[in-house]
Amino acid sequence: MDQQHYMEQQLRNMGLSEEAIAMYKQQLAHPASRSDWPALYRDSVKQFNQLFSGDDADVTDGDEHPPVIYLNQHSRLDAAQQWAVACGADVAFVNRQYLNDLSTGAGKEQCREHLLEWWDIRDTATMQEKLGWLLESGHRIEYDIIWQAINAVSMKESKAFLREHIATNELEEAVVMERLRNTRDALDLFRKRKLISENLQPDMLIWDFARIINLSRLGYDAGYTSYEQSNEYILACVPLIKRTYSSWKQLSVSYQFARCVWNGVEMGSFDILRNNMEYLLSAPESPWVQLSFNPGR
Repeated sequence: MDQQHYMEQQLRNMGLSEEAIAMYKQQLAHPASRSDWPALYRDSVKQFNQLFSGDDADVTDGDEHPPVIYLNQHSRLDAAQQWAVACGADVAFVNRQYLNDLSTGAGKEQCREHLLEWWDIRDTATMQEKLGWLLESGHRIEYDIIWQAINAVSMKESKAFLREHIATNELEEAVVMERLRNTRDALDLFRKRKLISENLQPDMLIWDFARIINLSRLGYDAGYTSYEQSNEYILACVPLIKRTYSSWKQLSVSYQFARCVWNGVEMGSFDILRNNMEYLLSAPESPWVQLSFNPGR
């Protein structure tokens, strides 16, 4: 794969639309002055920072709907499989999907539209490609590099570190610097709200794995993956999730933090997701109440 096609694929993996990629290529071919770039790429940077937010795109209107936990009374999943699905509840609950079944409860065409619009997934091949990327690396590798930059003494040093390890051009630099600022803002907010301790580095794993779980379910409903294949993808997440987190609350807080890193700190969305977490941790019918995070202990 040549350099141009490699870069295009990287941009797609990061969530940029074909229209934004075309604009990016045009600007490379006819570069504007550096002072014009921020304005030219403002929409692209925003799109980068909202990558894959389609899984909970309606989170901002969540306060218009009373909290309802949707359960499929005819679910074929056993307790272990339901536990794995429940690890994606932060995403499924805000989208009003089943929390105890492989199926989301949505129709085939609706799921296909969702996958195409937010993930550029249109068939089995693109589904497998996206799931493979999330399993192997996803966003957690880039986050680890950003976290190292956070520990630099100055913003200038952070910027130099990110240039060396991630950013190869002005657009990528703008994107990762925005994520660096988002991470600092999120740290400040989550520490003030006592959701994380002062010395804790929130983990990014569930940001990738909740999407594997959600995508696998959408893929099954869309007809892109079989029942067995979707369950395999979801269950593949379980060992690492169990080694990384010790409670449903820790898992949920980590998901919320990661969302702030990628989408920015939006207080409306933050409050909705935090309230959702409290509801899922207390409602008697919730899988987080019904299923122990550490079964057998």
